[in-house]
Amino acid sequence: MVLTNFFLKKEIQKLNQKASERPHQYRSMDDIKTVLFLCDSKDWDVVRSCIEKLRLMKKTVNTAIFAATKSDVPTWYANYLLLRADRDVNFLGFPDLSLQKQFYHLPADLIIDFSGAKSMPMYYMCLKHPSTFKAGIKHADETAYDFSIIPPDEKLNIPYLFDQLINYLKTINSNH
Repeated sequence: MVLTNFFLKKEIQKLNQKASERPHQYRSMDDIKTVLFLCDSKDWDVVRSCIEKLRLMKKTVNTAIFAATKSDVPTWYANYLLLRADRDVNFLGFPDLSLQKQFYHLPADLIIDFSGAKSMPMYYMCLKHPSTFKAGIKHADETAYDFSIIPPDEKLNIPYLFDQLINYLKTINSNH
């Protein structure tokens, strides 16, 4: 049970401020071999089609899912790293250290973070992951992503945003 997210929020603020200091490497879709896809369990049905599109492009895809409780966990698909708020987060809101270690060892030429603003423990791990190319939906004043997508309206149309991201990544010429 999380008593307070205060310390996690402070750590996220520090990591956001240091984001410009970390190594960055923009890549085109041709250069990307492995993708780490982060999402909320409530969006799993929609995200699944995005993952299949990546696999059709011959990308190796790892998935990390944030779920608030056991009842939110997709049970029919077992090939993901699960971060459950009611089990894997300590009383200060930080993810379990062994889960963090597993997460940081997942290879990723690109991280796509569609995990949502409420999954702070997942965002914290995303910020600390050693990947040099991170993309995600811009929330508030964060600047941690190398490539941010701003939704056109209040609705979060994940397939549309995903297609826009892929379109832009296809146009990046990694030779320049």
